Amino acid sequence: MMTSAEIATELPRQIADGLETGAYERLGGAIREVDTGQVIAFVREAYGLGQPIVSELLSLSAMPANANALNLALTTMQFAVVMKRLETIEAHLRQAQKLLSAIDHKLDLSFYANFRAALDLAANAFTMANPETRRVSALQAIARFLEAEHHYTDLVHLEIASQSEVADDYLATLCLAYVTEVRCYLELDEPETALQRLGEGIAVLRPRFEKHARTLLTSNPAAYLHPRLRGRIDLKRLTRVQRWLTPGLDENAVFEAQRDNLFRLAQRPEEWIESLPPAIRLPVKSAAFSAKLFSDAAARLADYVESSVPGVARRRFPWPERERQPKPASGENADPFGRLPETLELIELMIEQCSRFEGYLAELRAVRDSGMAFQQWQGMAPAESPGALGLFYVLVARSPA
Repeated sequence: MMTSAEIATELPRQIADGLETGAYERLGGAIREVDTGQVIAFVREAYGLGQPIVSELLSLSAMPANANALNLALTTMQFAVVMKRLETIEAHLRQAQKLLSAIDHKLDLSFYANFRAALDLAANAFTMANPETRRVSALQAIARFLEAEHHYTDLVHLEIASQSEVADDYLATLCLAYVTEVRCYLELDEPETALQRLGEGIAVLRPRFEKHARTLLTSNPAAYLHPRLRGRIDLKRLTRVQRWLTPGLDENAVFEAQRDNLFRLAQRPEEWIESLPPAIRLPVKSAAFSAKLFSDAAARLADYVESSVPGVARRRFPWPERERQPKPASGENADPFGRLPETLELIELMIEQCSRFEGYLAELRAVRDSGMAFQQWQGMAPAESPGALGLFYVLVARSPA
């Protein structure tokens, strides 16, 4: 089967309606039919002065599109873009290290310099005029990206196992290592190798994204539906996350799965608080934290349940009597429920990152089926300015071979 492609600066009404009704879905930069999985369009950011236009993508999906996520199209994941992403991740990890040092949690930041050197090597390689020198330098860069993949796979394993706050940062770094390796193979005109390595990368990344998302959902995901979070988190958002983990779920199935959890949380909130992973217990984005914040939060939650849930008596919460301590300055950090909206946004962003990576695989398959060289596919652009979102669309249709 061959794929034909055309450019549109506005999303066709049929596709927009399909996204609205749920007949179509966005998987990263790919838009596909839900029933068949057939990709019908790819979304690309327009470029101005070498920088992508940031867009919210609200008309394409309810999932967030954050500047920290991977770009929508593999064609826009240039080495300079990857370098910028890498610097953002490294800066966050350095900030986290200052706070995590209080609990003797040491982060491995040593390899980021090697990763940046590999990016510089790759960028320089593809400016060389001599084909042989270009290929040798590119293969040297690929070897370094492979080394980065092994290094960050080990770090991801350790941080996910310890349910760490920074596991998502190492996951994002691992994504970038695979993307840059694949870009090198594409620049060397090795599309089949690029496809193979991208598929292998997804096999490594997807289960790790899923495992960390389950950690962040906590031992009782019904906590995300707590009454205090009304207006900030609803069942629809929780369902999208649960459906990504278990395809086929609808809102009713998710509610039924959480029905008992809701009452368990109301009756024994201390069990949930004590089970919270470090990723939620330790708000490294905050200026300070302490162990006693969570015992204080448990007591306040008990007071809340006693006053708002009929028939629930204080004796259900057998904490020792103690003198009330003054509330910490930051209510968000003192209250584990206050961390959940931010945590759900992180889960959604992780899903977006993983989905974009899977969208790259669909994009490479479309390039292969079109018979184009990657450079031709990358050069496709609209003759006129894109729409208000700063996006344009590559519409694909299959025809008999």
